[in-house]
Amino acid sequence: MARAPVLPRVARDVVAEHRALRTLLVEVEEAFARPLPHAASGPDVVAARLDTLRGRLAAHFEEEERARLFEEIEDRAPDQAPVCARLLADHEGLIRRLDALRSASPEARRGPTWTRDVRAFLEDVSGHEERETDLLTRTLDGSIGALD
Repeated sequence: MARAPVLPRVARDVVAEHRALRTLLVEVEEAFARPLPHAASGPDVVAARLDTLRGRLAAHFEEEERARLFEEIEDRAPDQAPVCARLLADHEGLIRRLDALRSASPEARRGPTWTRDVRAFLEDVSGHEERETDLLTRTLDGSIGALD
C-alpha cells in the first residue's frame, strides 16, 4: 500500500517557517548597537531576541524531526542521505550554541567576542535553513521553490 504524499505538505510548512525564522534573525541583527542610541538596540535587546529565537528554532527543529522530514527525503532521494544526516545533526549543535550565547553574563555580552559569536551563529542558522530549502526544492523537483 502506497503512503500518502506527506513530504510536499510538510515541505511547504517548513519553507513557511524558514521565512518566519529569517525575520527573527534579521530582528536579532538589527538589535545590535546603532551609531545613535536607540531603545530597541544593544546587547540586552539582542539577548532578549535570542530568547525569542530559541523557542521558535527549537519548535521548528522538533517539528521537522516529528514529521520525519529527513526520512521522507531519504525515501525519495536515497543519495541525499549524507545531506539529511548533516542537517539533522546541525539541529542539536545550533541549539547548543544558542543556549551558550543566551547564558552569557551581561558583562560578557558587551565584549567583542559575544557579538562576533552571535553574528556567526546567525549566519550559520541562515545557511542551515538555506541548505534545507535547497534540499527540499531539489527533492521535490522545484515544486516548492516559488514559496521561498
